[in-house]
Amino acid sequence: MFATLICVFTLDRIGRRKTLYWGSIVQGIAMFLAGGFSRLGLDATAAGDTSKSSSYGAAAASMIFIFTSTFGATWLTVPWLYPAEIFPLAVRAKGNAWGVVGWSIGNGWLTLLCPVMFNAIGEKTLYIFGISNAITLPMVWALYPESNQRTLEEMDLLFAAPTPWNWDAERNFARLKAENPEL
Repeated sequence: MFATLICVFTLDRIGRRKTLYWGSIVQGIAMFLAGGFSRLGLDATAAGDTSKSSSYGAAAASMIFIFTSTFGATWLTVPWLYPAEIFPLAVRAKGNAWGVVGWSIGNGWLTLLCPVMFNAIGEKTLYIFGISNAITLPMVWALYPESNQRTLEEMDLLFAAPTPWNWDAERNFARLKAENPEL
């Protein structure tokens, strides 16, 4: 809960994209480290070294706390804010509603799948989550235009590009903004 307060102070200063970038990077590193420490802990337990096993377990748990705090400061907050900014006024409520539906389905699916994954592949589940965070980096870079410090009218111009690519949206926005300086 306290981690979500970080966004209160940083989100409008650094923007949505950079918030998602640093969130994905820290979360991905934390997941890979948690997986590594978990494997080391399991190996130490198998070797009978409970002292090392305990230390590795504490390190893995600390990585989960870092992941969770970073998630609260980045990927937990931005996905609720971003749809409210990008949808045109005529469909904003429906767009937000569908965003909540998608979030809820994904959250429910992940909640049901995690125990199955941990039972089947153990700590390798954490590596899959680390890879998932790494995959979000090019996704945000290519598909998420920055919405920070833009008016609702400017958002309509930003999403007027004929393609979904961020670079086309920004180029088209600059052209339309130059043609419509009153916005």
